[in-house]
Amino acid sequence: MINIVDLFSGAGGLTEGFRGSEFNIVSHVEMDKAACQTLQVREIYYHLKNNNNLNNYNEYLAGNLSFSQLTSSVPESITNKIINLPICEEHIQSIFNRIDAELSDNSVHGIIGGPPCQAYSTIGRARNESKKHEDQRIYLYKYYIEFLRKYSPDFFIFENVKGLLSYKDVDGNLLFPKIEKDFQNALGENSYVLQHQIINSADFGVPQKRERLIIFGRKPSFNGFNFFDDLSHFKTNPPTLNELFYDLPIMKNGETNNDYRPVEPVEFVKKFIRTEEFPLTQNISRKNNLNDLEIYKIVVQEKLNTNNNLKYSDLPQELIKHKKSNIFLDRFKALQGDSISHTVVAHISKDGHYYIHPDINQNRSISVREAARIQTFPDDFYFENSRTAAFKQIGNAVPPLLSKAFGKVIMNILSGS
Repeated sequence: MINIVDLFSGAGGLTEGFRGSEFNIVSHVEMDKAACQTLQVREIYYHLKNNNNLNNYNEYLAGNLSFSQLTSSVPESITNKIINLPICEEHIQSIFNRIDAELSDNSVHGIIGGPPCQAYSTIGRARNESKKHEDQRIYLYKYYIEFLRKYSPDFFIFENVKGLLSYKDVDGNLLFPKIEKDFQNALGENSYVLQHQIINSADFGVPQKRERLIIFGRKPSFNGFNFFDDLSHFKTNPPTLNELFYDLPIMKNGETNNDYRPVEPVEFVKKFIRTEEFPLTQNISRKNNLNDLEIYKIVVQEKLNTNNNLKYSDLPQELIKHKKSNIFLDRFKALQGDSISHTVVAHISKDGHYYIHPDINQNRSISVREAARIQTFPDDFYFENSRTAAFKQIGNAVPPLLSKAFGKVIMNILSGS
């Protein structure tokens, strides 16, 4: 059994790739309460699945069982895996103690995760420049290294935005070489061998252009392989959004519709997304005002006609309500049905203007479940505890289908295949 500790877990997209008989998720560490509730529900799902007793989970999805009733139906050891604390100086020893209690003297073989990425993102970098000296998020990676020192895992996977490669520290020098050196020397000089690469999730079957920096570290004793060369064997083409959404119900803005269409889902959805024994959940769309709905129609029509995104300043004058119409010109963006999505980010929790449904007749932004499908979360994955919280967790996540490729590479490496 390969013991994994998951840091900065979010909703657990990265850990979805490390599920199964070979891996044991020892602990998730996450500061957001709603995301921790999501993690608890997912741990319960796997516990019940492994015991061939998913009835309570089904009842929960159907609304016949409360959150507290669901959590009380399993041993506390299942939900105790989730540690709802920020990773910081104040709490790190408490986190270590909780993980140690779960380990029962066993080793940690792998650490996975990545700290919040807003500090490194190229979006808003100029705005955040003045706060750089006091922005503690910049150095959260140092706490990640504290976990490496404490548990000395055989490998680790660190995920973040590609902007980290160009981010400059307070001294004006690139931060990434410093991070590399700190990782390499976490257990003493030359303790970890590092590889890093920008990965596009779309290359691994995720119907979304999502580029992220992946750092893979291993102890020198695990030699003779290249993580990213092995990962390339799992490349595959993603479905289009029309294919991805084909079996989901047609609905208008402000509606909730949790009834699958009476059609055969495409093979991708049958293989990775849909589980027949569970009801559809969280297919919730936002309510929009009439002005936004008129804009949605125009933006989608432009996308259909020219494959371009209409600039805000090019809208009919009577629909332009923002005084500064010459900035944020791409504030409305339609998805393209015969292609894949642009990157789903946490801002989707604030509004859906950047993710307008490709079907002009539905005239709405995408639902929670549609966003989750774009990220390749299976339909049986339930997000706590509100629509806004669900969108935020989805936008921050590593796509599970990509993480499954990570898990397969690790499994092949450790099994010597």
